Amino acid sequence: MKTLLIFPAQWYPTQPYLSTPYLTAYLQDKGWQVSQRDFNIESYDHFLSAPLLRQAEEMMRQHQHSLKNQNSLSIKEKSHLDVLTMGLKFSDRIIEGVEEAKLVMRTPERFFDFNAYQQADMVIKSALKLVSDAYAPSIFNLSTFESGTRAEESTQKAHKTTRDTTTNPFINLYENFLLHTENWQKCDVVGISIIGISQIIPGLTLARMLKEKYPHLHITLGGPIFSVNAGQLINHPEFFEDFCHSVITFEGEEPMHRLLSALKAGDSLHSVPNLLHVDAGKVLQNQERVELRFEELPNPVFDELPMDKYLSPYPIIPVLQSRGCYWGKCTFCTHSFVYGHRYGKQKTQAMVDELENLMEKYNTKYFTFSDEAVSPHSLNDVSEEMIERGVEICSLALLKFEKVMDEDLFLKMKKAGFMFLMFGLESANDRVLALIEKGTTKEVERDVLMKSHNAGIWNHSFLFFGFPTETREEAQETIDFLRNNLQSIHSFGPGVFLLNRDSSCYQFPEKFSIEKIIEDPNRNIAMNLDFIAKEGMTREEAVEMNDTCIRMAEEHFESLKIWGTLPREHFLLYIDKFGKDALNGKQPPTAEEEKVLCRV
Repeated sequence: MKTLLIFPAQWYPTQPYLSTPYLTAYLQDKGWQVSQRDFNIESYDHFLSAPLLRQAEEMMRQHQHSLKNQNSLSIKEKSHLDVLTMGLKFSDRIIEGVEEAKLVMRTPERFFDFNAYQQADMVIKSALKLVSDAYAPSIFNLSTFESGTRAEESTQKAHKTTRDTTTNPFINLYENFLLHTENWQKCDVVGISIIGISQIIPGLTLARMLKEKYPHLHITLGGPIFSVNAGQLINHPEFFEDFCHSVITFEGEEPMHRLLSALKAGDSLHSVPNLLHVDAGKVLQNQERVELRFEELPNPVFDELPMDKYLSPYPIIPVLQSRGCYWGKCTFCTHSFVYGHRYGKQKTQAMVDELENLMEKYNTKYFTFSDEAVSPHSLNDVSEEMIERGVEICSLALLKFEKVMDEDLFLKMKKAGFMFLMFGLESANDRVLALIEKGTTKEVERDVLMKSHNAGIWNHSFLFFGFPTETREEAQETIDFLRNNLQSIHSFGPGVFLLNRDSSCYQFPEKFSIEKIIEDPNRNIAMNLDFIAKEGMTREEAVEMNDTCIRMAEEHFESLKIWGTLPREHFLLYIDKFGKDALNGKQPPTAEEEKVLCRV
């Protein structure tokens, strides 16, 4: 039973993702023959190359020629013709520079020359824009892949889009490049991990092509996308006919082991926990559900992943100190639902042992703690252990605002190497915070941000506008909070509230004055749903307040020129290289300026 686990496009290309490394470690520990592939970074390496970009260029020329030969053009067609013309004007320069741009991202000396970085970043983004223009209306960039027709929200549209060679660039990629790099005849099972909306069409395209070309394979899908949407697949056996034989929901380690056991023995799949599958033309959802104690799972393995292909000058390794969320109450969030409202954490010594092993194996000090939120207690213990052992890392972590976070904690964390902390602010209005059940207040947020700043740590806050019943005045209070605390808030990411399926807001809409949730059958696997609330801002007003917040940031936060450009993993490296103060309000020194500083 040879099994291949695949992480498909489209996700950030800066580091590996943890889903297949955890599954691989667990299954290998059970004695299964398992390997893993990161098709995401391999896809980027092909799209950011002359062969595929020349193909995109030729498609753009054909579209341009077709539009020019039409007798009349709509406003939309005229706009698209202008886009094609502009793209083709610069396509040669972009294609000729793309390999160099990748090299800049992978070479420390050039990566930290911000002028060189910006140029490389522009070339990479422009190259992906060529792909987008060639396959319009699809949109492909570093943060997303969208079909342009919302096919990622509909099983019906997905059937069509995964076959449409004019709008789906992954068909050509798989057919002519990636599928030839694996001996599928020697595989028995392929697991495809789809953890984000941007992976739905690329992942389903891969699943469909494998299912059609290699009927001996058992294709299973997993990830939070299908955990949240499991109920939406019950009445759609055609989804399984097209894309897969089974879907594993929620945590996948033990269910995958049980699935392999059943397949090897030729047993029924009815006994496999967390599984959706088809029997006699009907989609069945097995009732048994299992989650393991996180601290008993083997450490993830990154073997076979191409560490040299990620667009970073050093390996940046994701780690988990815990699985699930220790708080688990935020009413907009689905993480606790996905993890079965369970929370488990590694023992402190085991966590630091893992860091030391990864540092030695991959010759790196860079890590991202990818927990939903690391608890203050865990941060304190891990920091103390690292300081005592003399383990020197550079890391970021995601946190929740807590009153118990004091100066001593942040000083320990800074000494232990936590340079970059990302907080879930959401709002700076106490009524909205209480409705979200954040377990914090505006005063605590202000206090924690100041203490982390004083400790020398860069803090970043996530927030959104338009939570049900939030008023314009309450949204303005959040904007004022950001502006009035310029000295202690380094960066932030605003957005507009999205109603997630299976969140508390979705399950108990009346509590949030939501009078109607719009369940569109043509968007049956949409993660975010439209709604109508009796009170508060409309979505249009929330978008307006978000735009106001962005304009305020552009006016008052000079550091936006840096953190607004770099992905979080790259920004971590820049903080380590130049320090918090050097990035807070001005650009880092150029390569020539740095040479002068070093001589001084």
